[in-house]
Amino acid sequence: MATYATKQDLLDRDSSMVWNLAIDRNTDDLNDTAIDEALEQADDEINSYLARRYVLPLETVPSLLGKLAITISFYWLADRDQQATNMMTERYNSALKTLKEISNGQRELGLPTLETPTEGAVGKVELIQDGERLFTRKSLGGIL
Repeated sequence: MATYATKQDLLDRDSSMVWNLAIDRNTDDLNDTAIDEALEQADDEINSYLARRYVLPLETVPSLLGKLAITISFYWLADRDQQATNMMTERYNSALKTLKEISNGQRELGLPTLETPTEGAVGKVELIQDGERLFTRKSLGGIL
């Protein structure tokens, strides 16, 4: 089940485009399977970016993610029949750019992020382990 957008969200945004992209020519009804697949693909793409910074599933879904999910869903609906226009592709790429910015911390969703380890002086995570050394000159028996 889609998390960020629904079939009704797509219809509310542009019902004529939904009918154009998702009509089942045999029944003249909307192809719910194609719509559900496009919505799920949008969810998967969004989650692949958000998983780096946020605990999924999100408790609260910001409206920005709903808008991105609609854009991505329209792209995938159009792509299944090679109907994606330049405008749809540009909007899709813009949505991915926004997701990358969220993932990199350049944009915030106002949600709690994952706990991350602190960085050391050189900018990398420093792992320090206490305990006895496993290999010493004495334990290696004169190899060194």
